[in-house]
Amino acid sequence: MKQINWLAKPALGASLVAAIWGFNIVVMKVALNDMDPLLFTAARFLLLTIVLVPFVKISTAQLKLLLPIALVMGLGHFYVLAVGISIVPGVIASVCFLLGAPFSTLLSYLFLHERITSVQTCAIVIATIGAILPTLLLGQNDLQWGVFLVILSTFMWAVGNIQIRKLKQLSVLSIQFWIAIITAPLCFVAYLLQADSTPILPQFTISIILCLVYVVLCSSILSYSLWYGLIHRHGMSRVAGFVLLQPIFTLTFGYLILGESLTFWQLVGSSITLGGVYTYYQHHRITEPSINNQTH
Repeated sequence: MKQINWLAKPALGASLVAAIWGFNIVVMKVALNDMDPLLFTAARFLLLTIVLVPFVKISTAQLKLLLPIALVMGLGHFYVLAVGISIVPGVIASVCFLLGAPFSTLLSYLFLHERITSVQTCAIVIATIGAILPTLLLGQNDLQWGVFLVILSTFMWAVGNIQIRKLKQLSVLSIQFWIAIITAPLCFVAYLLQADSTPILPQFTISIILCLVYVVLCSSILSYSLWYGLIHRHGMSRVAGFVLLQPIFTLTFGYLILGESLTFWQLVGSSITLGGVYTYYQHHRITEPSINNQTH
């Protein structure tokens, strides 16, 4: 049987990455239905640390540079994201994730004085309105809180991107490793300090262990190896638009596995966000990859 060269075919390779990320949201949702978000975040980063140790050159001098980034990305993004996903439907979380690149552009304009057009500004505003519109109309407090947390975590990811752009001398794997090794113990201690924390070992069922393995090996490592390979070979402009397929994969997998579906207003809001993000990509050809995008 002929082997497929995923890097040689940008549409095929980028679609595979979008499918991995889309399925990852559903996998996280499955795990977080039965596991505390703090413990889940600690476990995923412990496993990621173990996997990355043989592939990174560890230097304590890097700790000072990466500690602020680890706090922003590890706690501000990944932990808050886990809490948000435990509350909202996976496809809504997936749509909110699309705001990451526009948020990064906005922060680059504010703090790095990079150019942003009026069309991009309008697209960012429209996309954000689309993400929060359903929760405002439905008036469900839990759902509103969950969407707020997912959007906040996406914004914190954008803040982390701004920080990471100043560390071009470090490899992506090194950044991932330090975020993981700092975040894991912080989340574990925070979990133990919770007054209502449940026993740890019973939460590690076979299904949750499989979910953790997928999140670390497939989403955090495999998909990004393929993603950066595609960017290096074909350029961001040829593959970035395929990110918009992620919510479609999440909706499909969420329906098949979790029985999730969109309400009318959620469909309207998601369509508005997709339209806004599509307009953003049309008017902004990203020239370098967003490093360490592990919202997935």
